[in-house]
Amino acid sequence: MVQSVTAQESAPAGVRNASDQDFQDTVLERSLTVPVLVDFWAPWCGPCKVIGPVLEKLAAEYEGRVELVKVNMDESPMLAQALMIRSIPAVKLFMNGEIRDEFAGAYPEAEVRRFLEHHLPAVAAQEAVAGLSRMREGNREEAVETFKQVLEKDPTNAPALLGMGHHHADNGDLAAAQEVVRKINGIELDKLPDAKAINRDLAALQGRIYLLEHAQDTGGAAAKPEVVEAFNRAVKAALEGAHQQALEDFLVVVKKDRKFKEDAGRKGMLAVFAMLPPDARLVDDYRAKLSLILFS
Repeated sequence: MVQSVTAQESAPAGVRNASDQDFQDTVLERSLTVPVLVDFWAPWCGPCKVIGPVLEKLAAEYEGRVELVKVNMDESPMLAQALMIRSIPAVKLFMNGEIRDEFAGAYPEAEVRRFLEHHLPAVAAQEAVAGLSRMREGNREEAVETFKQVLEKDPTNAPALLGMGHHHADNGDLAAAQEVVRKINGIELDKLPDAKAINRDLAALQGRIYLLEHAQDTGGAAAKPEVVEAFNRAVKAALEGAHQQALEDFLVVVKKDRKFKEDAGRKGMLAVFAMLPPDARLVDDYRAKLSLILFS
């Protein structure tokens, strides 16, 4: 009796397996933070035996920049249908939970290498992305050192510029933060792994810059004193991390004077929303309160 070759037996060290049951976690979720190259193969497929070692070699060479996952199509019929795989070997590159690009057949090593180089972020960009993760975790000094080293080699590196923008804003250096933001290429951020989190970082920085720009705003001669006071209290509270107090005072500004500094009360609330985690209860609560005022 001939035994089938299981996915576990097929994968060499450093290469993971996936199936219908765990593809979501092993590939789609993982691709939110690192590019995942998926080799859809079968034990009886001759060309699969040719391309497999090529992919394994390059995955080892590109370690840290891409991960290789193998899917035995004989054991994963649902994936074959969902991804419309009609022939194997099929190789798909997943980034940010989506297929970035793909090819079918036993490509030679040089072609696969070109495929990867075209899509994978540069080493410096991935170093900066790792720095942003460290910054979110509170390791700011280590992260800033990473950003500085990356920018020495690549002055236009978008994630490193973003990290330095947060560093300048932390230090209250508005001019430096503004200059950095002007240099960031948003298209480059969208190409990176963890793009959603990185774009939230950008939105948070833009929100902080808005608040720094309006710190101690007089509001002009026509502004009501109580509106100016509420707005300045809100800005100060937001920059100090007292987000709920800031939202309360910005809400006062929205209620009393929508025209103040071109709707600055609402814009201030949006800046605070951007600085908070997307699932923060404050965001939901105060979006609802803001909507009641705007649409009543």
